[in-house]
Amino acid sequence: MSIESRHHAVSQGEIEALYQRFRSLDRGHKGYISAEEFMNIPELSINPLAQRLERIFESVNFKEFVYLLSAFSSRASVDDKVHLIFTVYDSDGDGLVSADDMELMLRQLAGSALRDEELRALISRALQQAGAEAGLTREQFNDALTNTDLGAMSVSIDASMY
Repeated sequence: MSIESRHHAVSQGEIEALYQRFRSLDRGHKGYISAEEFMNIPELSINPLAQRLERIFESVNFKEFVYLLSAFSSRASVDDKVHLIFTVYDSDGDGLVSADDMELMLRQLAGSALRDEELRALISRALQQAGAEAGLTREQFNDALTNTDLGAMSVSIDASMY
């Protein structure tokens, strides 16, 4: 998916607010922000998936910054949101959300709340229901989230915040 296809999800005012935020995060004025700088955003630093997000957002320029954060816009399409979620869950970047990928993500999300047997059973059941023994392709992942309300995956980008 190209960056241009997501521009409709972010208004000019939001782009300007994001630019201010980007500049405040880019402490060395290098033209990119490191994963460490990116994690200075409080809402992300407390996220249980912070380590995974840190790897995804390693050394991003402003255009990439807008592209990645545009999935959180209330105007972003479900496909844009699912694309980002898939990218987060596909921890090894092979284009497939495997049982190992799911285990890593669920351990980060649930911590020690689930026993190993419960976690494996949950993953096995999810893959079985999707008809995907080896893992979920992007299309299968999208199908699995078709009826999921992703409205909570929106944030307001307000210039007065920066």
